[in-house]
Amino acid sequence: MKDISVILFDASVLGGIQLMTIDTIGLLSKNGYNVTFVTMKVSDRIVNYLKRYDLKNVKIKLLLKISNITLQMLYSRLFYSEKDFSINMHGDIQPIASDIVYFHQFNIDYRIRSPFKEKLILIPQYLIRKGFMEKIRKEEKLVLVNSRWTKAEAKYFWNINAEILYPPVHVEWFRNINNLDRDNTVITISRFSRDRGLDNIIKIAKELEDYNFIIAGYLQDQEYFNEIKNKKTKNIQLYPNIDETTKIKLLSSSKVYFNPTPYIEGFGTSVVEGMSAGLIPVTRNKGGVIDFVPEKYTFNEFTDAMDKVKRAMEDWNEKEMKEMKNISERFSLENYEKNLLNIINKFF
Repeated sequence: MKDISVILFDASVLGGIQLMTIDTIGLLSKNGYNVTFVTMKVSDRIVNYLKRYDLKNVKIKLLLKISNITLQMLYSRLFYSEKDFSINMHGDIQPIASDIVYFHQFNIDYRIRSPFKEKLILIPQYLIRKGFMEKIRKEEKLVLVNSRWTKAEAKYFWNINAEILYPPVHVEWFRNINNLDRDNTVITISRFSRDRGLDNIIKIAKELEDYNFIIAGYLQDQEYFNEIKNKKTKNIQLYPNIDETTKIKLLSSSKVYFNPTPYIEGFGTSVVEGMSAGLIPVTRNKGGVIDFVPEKYTFNEFTDAMDKVKRAMEDWNEKEMKEMKNISERFSLENYEKNLLNIINKFF
């Protein structure tokens, strides 16, 4: 059998990047590859998720644990190498010139253009990254990205011609949600964290008193959660730390999925999940979401978001529900498996 190392240093939480990495490991193992999962820290939750797959061909290689990102990057660049064919699953902060390097976003390259005081802390990271990017371009490593937006960033910042491999979304968890008896509810699945723009939901909910709003997800910042709880209107319900059963129940009774984050996301897994459950998505017209969210439901400024939410609610019907579900199937685990193997098979 063929040996592949899959590298992700931080596997302590089951976020989007971690979920994609574990699915990649599981699918490669399922298709006959010997897989070594290279990491610095791995949680029981990650290991338990991995057990959904056949693990006969999987082993975990634990490296020295380094928490500081800059030191992690320095270690990656100067001291770490992998003898097997390898996939770097987080090229954004792991400057490892693997055979395949996957990028989710180019935030460092945006932030290094900030005023001097703000970018000072990034300079060491950027210098390490610069050498890494030049190396993978010179050696013509295969660079994969998660959307047309990220592909354009790779070209703009580093003149790298990347290929798109959309992340897998577990639409099978939601594709059987077909009920038409739904409330006029707008839902957001998000971490309770200051960078997620949840205050934008409160602003809209104040104006749309006839709609229900739900914010559900991982409670990352207790202080911020308390602020949201104290500021929220009566038509907003909060669901911290929900399980998958509750998540499916909430999505199945909602019509609109609202993505309030002010930051540009390279893809947008939670938006696809909402569409798979038959919801109409409303989101900014920036980032990876423009690959799949219909233009009529995107907005440029948050001042326009309320009108888009109203339009989506008014448009929701059986036909629109089925259209959203059909779009989401592009990103199924089955399609990811097929596309991943097509790429890997070129090397063996």
